[in-house]
Amino acid sequence: MTELDRGGFFSGLRVALAGAGIALAASQLSACTSVNDGVPVSTAKPSGLSSGQANNTGTFPNLNIPPKAANQQFTPDQKTAKFSELKSAQGSQAAAGTGSVPNDQPRLKKIAATHAAETLAEIEGN
Repeated sequence: MTELDRGGFFSGLRVALAGAGIALAASQLSACTSVNDGVPVSTAKPSGLSSGQANNTGTFPNLNIPPKAANQQFTPDQKTAKFSELKSAQGSQAAAGTGSVPNDQPRLKKIAATHAAETLAEIEGN
């Protein structure tokens, strides 16, 4: 049996790689430690809203309280004015688009019939 058959070279390589891996892991773990730098560390648990957990108050929620609006709502007069603006814009767009649609059916059928042959000739270099 030769030295390579017994794994002499490869076992030494394995030991060196394992040592390098342990050193790398140790350096990564040491980066996780931090210095306080005089900043007080809070040991209090976060409240329900900041921790993403439900806050159990021990009571049922009152669903009869109307939600607060995020912004000022439209008045009925403002609503009517916005709808009239929308209807006038819709009417002007409909009037601009009253042109007839061209019938391209024969042209499209001709393209469909010749497209495969033209593409194949282009690929083959004819």
